[in-house]
Amino acid sequence: MKKIVILGNGYVGSYLYDRLIFPGPDKKSYDVKIEKRKLLNYNDIKCLEIYLDKEKPDYVINCSGFTGRPNVDEGELKKELCFEMNTFGPLRVSNLCKTKNINYIHISSGCIYTGYDKPWEEDDEPNFGLFDEDSSTYSKSKHAFELGCDWGLILRVRMPFCDILHDRSFITKIYKYDNLIDRVNSKTYIPQLLDFIEHFINGGYEAKEKDILNFVNPEPLCTKKVTELMDKFDVVNPDWEWVHYCDLETIAHRSNCVMSTDKLENEYGFKMWEEKVALEAALTNIINI
Repeated sequence: MKKIVILGNGYVGSYLYDRLIFPGPDKKSYDVKIEKRKLLNYNDIKCLEIYLDKEKPDYVINCSGFTGRPNVDEGELKKELCFEMNTFGPLRVSNLCKTKNINYIHISSGCIYTGYDKPWEEDDEPNFGLFDEDSSTYSKSKHAFELGCDWGLILRVRMPFCDILHDRSFITKIYKYDNLIDRVNSKTYIPQLLDFIEHFINGGYEAKEKDILNFVNPEPLCTKKVTELMDKFDVVNPDWEWVHYCDLETIAHRSNCVMSTDKLENEYGFKMWEEKVALEAALTNIINI
C-alpha cells in the first residue's frame, strides 16, 4: 500500500485527504496522513527530516501555502509571510524530498501568466511573475518557487472549484460576490485533481525529476457564462452587479489567462473534462447535498 503525506489542511489538502482516506468501492486504498503547518514546522529542516524519516512516505503532496484572505490583496500587506509560505517553505520540503529520494507533488498556480494572446504552455516565460513590476506578491512568490525548485512535479491550478460549497471554491466565491467582472479564466475542478493523483501513482509515474503541468479544465467559460449556468441550477445571487475591471478597488493586480492542457493529455494520458461539464457536475452535487 502506497503511503502519502499531505502537507497543508486547507481547501485543497483537506478535500484530497477526505477522499483518499475514504475511497469509493472501485478505488484503491492508501495509507494517508495530513499535517497542519501549526503542528509540523516547515521552517525547521531538522523537524521535517525527523518527520519524513519516521513516516517514510512514498509521496509527499504539498498543498500548503499563502493565498490571502479574503483574496491576494493580503499578500501585499504580508509580503514576507507570502514568500515564506509559497517559496522558501516549499523549497525546503522539495530539497529534503530530493535528498531522501521521495516523490514530491507541489500544488502551485497558473497566476504567473496574464493576457489572451495564446493558451499559455508550461515552457512559456511568465509575464506576471517574479520579474514583472505589475504582478502581485502572490504571483511573484509562486514563480520564485518554480525557479528555485529542481525536484518533483509542479501542478499549476487556477481558480479551483469543487462539488461542495466550500468558501474557497470558485463557485462559492462567485455566488457570494456582489460585483462581478466578465473575464475568461482557466479553472480547475478539484475532484479531477484527485483522479489525476491516483492516475499518476497507480500508473507508476515518478515525481522526482522536475516537471511542470498546467492542471486546468479545457474550454474555459467567461464569468457571464458561468453565472448563466449557475442560474439553471438555481444557485443565484440576486445582488449580482456587473462592473468594469477598472472600477474594482484592489491593492494587487490580477492575473487573467487561459492555459493549455496539451502536455497533460499527450505526455500523461489524462484528459480533463471541458469546463462546462465539470461545472455542471459540481453544481449537480451541490444542489443535492
